[in-house]
Amino acid sequence: MSKNTSSGADERLSPKAGRSSKWRGTFAAFELKNYRWFFLALCGNFAAMNIQMFIRGWLVYEITGSYEKLGWMTAAGGLVGLIAAPLGGVVADRVKQKKVVLQISGIANALITGWIGTLIYLGELAFVHLLISSILQGLVMNAMMPARQAFTKDIVGLDRLTNAIALSTSGMNSARLLLPGLAGGLVAILGGGDGNIDPAKWVYFLMAALYLWSAALMSFIDVIDKADADIPTGSMLRELRLGFKYVLDTPIIFMLLVCNFLMVFFSLTYFMILPGFAKDVLDAGPERLGLLISLSGVGSLLGSLYIATFGNRKRARILLWGAGIMGISLLGFALSTHYWLSVILLTIVGFGQATRMSLSNVLIQSYVDDEFRGRVMSIYMLEMAVLSISIYPISVLADLYGPQWAVGSSALGLIILVAILFNMPRYRDLD
Repeated sequence: MSKNTSSGADERLSPKAGRSSKWRGTFAAFELKNYRWFFLALCGNFAAMNIQMFIRGWLVYEITGSYEKLGWMTAAGGLVGLIAAPLGGVVADRVKQKKVVLQISGIANALITGWIGTLIYLGELAFVHLLISSILQGLVMNAMMPARQAFTKDIVGLDRLTNAIALSTSGMNSARLLLPGLAGGLVAILGGGDGNIDPAKWVYFLMAALYLWSAALMSFIDVIDKADADIPTGSMLRELRLGFKYVLDTPIIFMLLVCNFLMVFFSLTYFMILPGFAKDVLDAGPERLGLLISLSGVGSLLGSLYIATFGNRKRARILLWGAGIMGISLLGFALSTHYWLSVILLTIVGFGQATRMSLSNVLIQSYVDDEFRGRVMSIYMLEMAVLSISIYPISVLADLYGPQWAVGSSALGLIILVAILFNMPRYRDLD
């Protein structure tokens, strides 16, 4: 009787109370002190990463004027990722505290960005230096990301994992919303553009400070050390081999990784060549390129907050809707030559991309066994490395046939892939 009474009371909740409960559910992971520190630390890292999305591509295109060189930047980081990502997953499964891996990576990134800033200050920066920095940061990123992905589950548990990952993505997209535009505006105000790259040194010094800030905040996270019995004791190569065997022997994990690989392949092209696209197709300078990246973050932020509210049901179906929205709006972006129309379309692209990114990560982590979590997430990162290399030929085609052709072809590929997966119940109906 009491159960029915309680249920009736729940049903009689006012709309205002229901909205309040839903709003609290959107930010449920923030109830955990450890996650709040983790989120603040990630925000420093996200801020630096999003500024770099603008500044490094802008520097390369200002120095070289080549889409191929932009492709080289992406491929260089991917090449080292082929080695670093799998080993990073083994490390994530073997360390007692994953936050130590994140702190070391933050310090390493600060040293790399400080070095580039110093070269600009001295007037000695060349494309080869940016290429080396891409390789070094690719090494750091791929070694760190499996630990970061697995650490989220250690902090919040499985029940709040969808919410936590979506909130982390919203932090990344908030940084994307604010910082590339501010960085582009700063460069323009200080006279950057038309071959003058000197103002970029201040942006690189700022990134170094943000990486150090992120590493320092990780110290406040208090998570119980992994028990010795739960740490693999075999050689790293053996543990790596067992991780790949686990993926191949677990059909649902293999399917999720393959589908994610294909989706990212078709959705990555536009961002890799965006600095040249903005300049050649939209006639946009550094301030408008930064603004384009920032305003696209509005859609990404809305998409990640939507996923944080959505919960743990019909996640694959929502992922496919997000990817489909992205594909259609990306096709429109490829055809547009009007700056503000392109901004609107790229904002919609951001919404779909945030939905896809959050849910692809959550689905994999929801179905993987704990003992293989780090290694599976490293294979997830390995896909990013392979994609960074495989997308290089598209940058060459952009040089030959133009960036609109390259982006449009990728968008069509994504639309076709989503249509195929919508007709595969085994994937579409996953929760």
